[in-house]
Amino acid sequence: MKRKRTIMMAIARTRRAWNNHLKEIALSVGIPDSYRTVILFLAREPGANQRNIAEFADITTSAVNQTVKSMLAEGYLRKETDGCDKRHSKLFLTEKGEETARKLRERLHASDDIITALITPEKESE
Repeated sequence: MKRKRTIMMAIARTRRAWNNHLKEIALSVGIPDSYRTVILFLAREPGANQRNIAEFADITTSAVNQTVKSMLAEGYLRKETDGCDKRHSKLFLTEKGEETARKLRERLHASDDIITALITPEKESE
């Protein structure tokens, strides 16, 4: 039993370290960490709504709403009314948002390459 607890603690520490690294990456490209999830989600899912982002990020819609308001004001996002349901809005990245998404992806891929450099293709498939 003690071994399982040790493994779970190592997993928890690794997750915390990765989350801290993600925050550092966001800050290095000049955005708050809360913007990172929204930008990367909308880069993959253009036209998503705030509820979609909240479900993906496992945060409240009010938290997403505050982040989206700031991002709209700073020019990272644009909002369009949904053609099928005028009560809903779709969110899209602006050119500034797309550029930030590109920078984030580059830094994330570089981090992944460093982390996995010692893992052989055989070990990775295993």
